[in-house]
Amino acid sequence: MVADTISNHTFVNSKIKIQEDAISADDLVRMAKMCPTEFFYVITSESDIYFPKFNFSFKPPVWDSKYVHIWGNSNTLRLYNKELVLRNPGNFSDDKIIAGEVELKIIQEVIYKEIPPDIVFLSFDEEDAVANYKKLLVRFPRAMHIHGVKGIFAAHMAAAKKVSTDVFYVVDADADVLSDFSFDYKPPAYDRNSVYVWQSLNPINDLVYGYGGIKLFNTHMLLGYVGSSIDFTTSVSENFKLMPEISNITKFNTDPFSAWRSGFRECAKLSSKIIINQDNTESEKRLDAWCSKGFDRDFGEFVINGAQAGAAYGKAHMNQPELLGLINDFEWLKSQFDLAMRS
Repeated sequence: MVADTISNHTFVNSKIKIQEDAISADDLVRMAKMCPTEFFYVITSESDIYFPKFNFSFKPPVWDSKYVHIWGNSNTLRLYNKELVLRNPGNFSDDKIIAGEVELKIIQEVIYKEIPPDIVFLSFDEEDAVANYKKLLVRFPRAMHIHGVKGIFAAHMAAAKKVSTDVFYVVDADADVLSDFSFDYKPPAYDRNSVYVWQSLNPINDLVYGYGGIKLFNTHMLLGYVGSSIDFTTSVSENFKLMPEISNITKFNTDPFSAWRSGFRECAKLSSKIIINQDNTESEKRLDAWCSKGFDRDFGEFVINGAQAGAAYGKAHMNQPELLGLINDFEWLKSQFDLAMRS
């Protein structure tokens, strides 16, 4: 939760879970009764924030004690007079603040900063991984690199254990991130448990959808996930959000095996219908494009051959999750590629 991350950056007496999106009179009473001091601070935020210098020692002078104090012209941080809240809690609820009926003292100083979500670049054996990561670092120095973890699900779990933010981005090693993609999306508080996937351009068949796109995960939800690892991106949360923007070109066609492997894995998923809530009509269109288009592109022949083999494999084993799970085993995929090349 956001509150957990904020707790790591400042002193917190308590965390209160409110019933609605706004703080009610009852919420304020609960907070006020917890505090032994004359005034109490409340932090509300949909994003992780920290306070680099502010030490919460400010106490209003007597002539300003009736006001609710806010900083930076935002109500993310408020300072309440405990006695006045307990006397008339309904006068200080968020409904009253929104209606402009609460007397505010606005201190223009900006005392907190937002913590942008961590960015994790995942690689295993991709040819252009180093170059793509260096390119990403130029614009986003906070991006961290996890390399060589065996298994796609295991690599994502390693990322979730390494990050320090409540949500984090995942960038695949073959992603050439577009120059206008900024990693600045802020999930609303009510929707932070969703998995967000941006669209990607396929350089072989020109499809544009979530395959190979940048993803935004809820850290705690991913760490607690115990379901299927075959296509966990669409199953780790009940809510899957496909974002309209294109985040990157997924340049998986760098060598014969990488090209073949990509086609095989995606088409095994599409044909087995393992992707939760997939549109079957749209999936068939994508299958057809993977299996027939782009022969003239770099390593396009290998993509198409892998796609056709993957489509047949997924259809043959659609009700056999253990066998479908092999599509995430790169050693097994290499053995299948070698067999296909010999034949």
